[in-house]
Amino acid sequence: MKTLAYPLLFLLLVSFTNTSTVNKHKTIFISPKSELEIVGSTNVSTFTCLFNVKNLNKPLRIDYWEGDDLIRFQKSTLVLDNTFFDCGGKGINKDFHDLLKTKVYPQILLTLKEIKKKAIADNKVEALVEIQIAGISRSYIVDVEAKQEGDLHLNGNLKLNITDFNLEAPKKILGLIVVSEEIEIIFKLIVGEEKG
Repeated sequence: MKTLAYPLLFLLLVSFTNTSTVNKHKTIFISPKSELEIVGSTNVSTFTCLFNVKNLNKPLRIDYWEGDDLIRFQKSTLVLDNTFFDCGGKGINKDFHDLLKTKVYPQILLTLKEIKKKAIADNKVEALVEIQIAGISRSYIVDVEAKQEGDLHLNGNLKLNITDFNLEAPKKILGLIVVSEEIEIIFKLIVGEEKG
């Protein structure tokens, strides 16, 4: 199953030389112009839950180890507060938070584990990402398009099944409206490096 990669991929900015392995760190920020959304569907329509990226306003320190063929990360977790997702209305927001068990598990955690240095296609790399939803963690491989345009632009998407996280799709109106178990996470992240 392909997965989603996150701002931490900015480390593609690091020059990939054949030097010996070294522990390094960078401090990055995510531009408020970035986009992150979860798209789902029912048997009658689709819905989109947009994350308010302006709430990712704290710099992130990333520790990593760089080898010849890949980069492995430590302390590379992006924390998404569930309450910053907006699905377009009070009722659907409530359903979304019930699905994610927000009262017990208020955050989604996205942890970048490693990046293969060798490009899989033009401007694309493969990343290993761990996602934690409702207290359950799963790892995925995701193809990420990375372009340097001043800051680093990272685009990608991940389809996953909510049952992988022990979540149950809600049914509405006596079961006539059924939410699909498959959702898609779509991201267009703009990542910069903190100077100083």
